[in-house]
Amino acid sequence: MRALESIRVLVVEDDDDSREMTRLTLEAVGALVTVAASADEALRAIEAQVPDVVLSDISMPGQDGRTLLRRMRAVLKKRHARVPAVALTALGSREDRVASRDAGFHYHLDKPVDTAKLVEVLSSVVRLTRG
Repeated sequence: MRALESIRVLVVEDDDDSREMTRLTLEAVGALVTVAASADEALRAIEAQVPDVVLSDISMPGQDGRTLLRRMRAVLKKRHARVPAVALTALGSREDRVASRDAGFHYHLDKPVDTAKLVEVLSSVVRLTRG
């Protein structure tokens, strides 16, 4: 069995190449991946189907990943859904990590990320929230 077999992952990334690379990487380990290029697109995807985990960039034009997470939590609360979120970002300072945690992200990964680490983190946060 592949590491993320049948896990629904929503990848939110404004950079086309990064979004595609992440999608391919996660699909190779069995994930069912939905991609979004913006916060608004991500919210539409969540309303269509609640993912098992969200992997989001922080620095995006318009609304950043932290704003997305706050909006996402409001939508999911109405549906009584609990979805973990992981930040995947080039913002790697201590302050950035604290801001991600304060925004509600379960984990903060720095770009570029090692594939094994990404899979381990996604798998772990899904297990934790599924009980």
